[in-house]
Amino acid sequence: MSPALFSPLRVGNKVARNRLFVPPMCQYTLENRDGVANYETAQHYGALARGGWGAIIVEATAVAPAGRITPWDLGLWNEQQAQALEPIVADIKAHGALAGIQLSHAGRKASTYRWNQGSGTIPANQGGWQPLAPSELALADHARPQALSEPEIEQIIAAFAKAAKVASEIGFDIIQIHGAHGYLLHEFRSALSNQRSDAWGGSQNARNRMSEQTVQAVHKALEGSDSVLSLRLSATDWLEGGLELSDTVALVRQLPQVDWFDISTGGLATAPIPVGPGYQVRFAQAVKAALAGTAGNGSSGVASDGAKAANDDATSGASTANSAPVVSAVGLITNPASAEQILVTNQADIVEVGRPALANPRLALAWAKELGTKLDYMPPQYARGF
Repeated sequence: MSPALFSPLRVGNKVARNRLFVPPMCQYTLENRDGVANYETAQHYGALARGGWGAIIVEATAVAPAGRITPWDLGLWNEQQAQALEPIVADIKAHGALAGIQLSHAGRKASTYRWNQGSGTIPANQGGWQPLAPSELALADHARPQALSEPEIEQIIAAFAKAAKVASEIGFDIIQIHGAHGYLLHEFRSALSNQRSDAWGGSQNARNRMSEQTVQAVHKALEGSDSVLSLRLSATDWLEGGLELSDTVALVRQLPQVDWFDISTGGLATAPIPVGPGYQVRFAQAVKAALAGTAGNGSSGVASDGAKAANDDATSGASTANSAPVVSAVGLITNPASAEQILVTNQADIVEVGRPALANPRLALAWAKELGTKLDYMPPQYARGF
């Protein structure tokens, strides 16, 4: 029997050829600072495309200029940006992986330096801009953000929807909303960064409103397409008074439009995170358990009741109209045995491998060999190397 890791999985109306995904990872390589994918972007995703992955999710892509983490980020708010991404999508799909994109707004973490060039907010005279947030609460050495007005909130929600529609039209299979790691949607969810007293804050339900309305707007924008809707969430802030797992479980139960929940943690502020192998898996497991038996959006989403069941469902073309969303685990999953164990014990439906994929874009092919699996999609020109 094929390992669970290399069995197919239905995600909405799509089928991933295996359950080993590349998560979105910022590259900060756009030297023109215009949000337009360049040669470096194409080379990066082209290498991953040939690596045997089930899906590849393009890095955080801002839905508005002020939503970029750094000036060197991808964007999707104009036609030039869309045109530059189109051949990258086609290349990923031509080599058999599902192509996804993460849509993002950085909130108070916007206008920062690249990770290797300093910290804090880039000033306006160096090409920076005013960060935006739910409340005027600065992060560490970052500039004090400007609190968003209600019309500005609505404009950002509309920007997510517009970018999602364009992403689907240029061929992306998966549209992921970034609601994790201390960026804008996460900032709205947490009481540590949202001190509003209007309809967008003051209670957990109100703080969830930005995430809920963004999901609803994106879902509506995707009507008529077969694109998968994904949401990445930080399940906990790891901080007293911040988000807890129970808050995240309550939120996901209110989002039947989502086909795939990508569960991570932290990022809102410096926290005592017990980093170690698979340290975030238990959060994915809890979300998966909470969603068991819930209905998806009617057009997408299925979770396994064990690896074989999902494999059978994916390959048979069975309807997924009344099944639960899939859930992924991420975070220091660094070997195929650990990844396989996560799936066969039903802790998650998908395993994401990030930084090891940067070190070896063909890691999926290497892990298949290590697990004794012969892939019919192994590029023949690479076979002698494995």
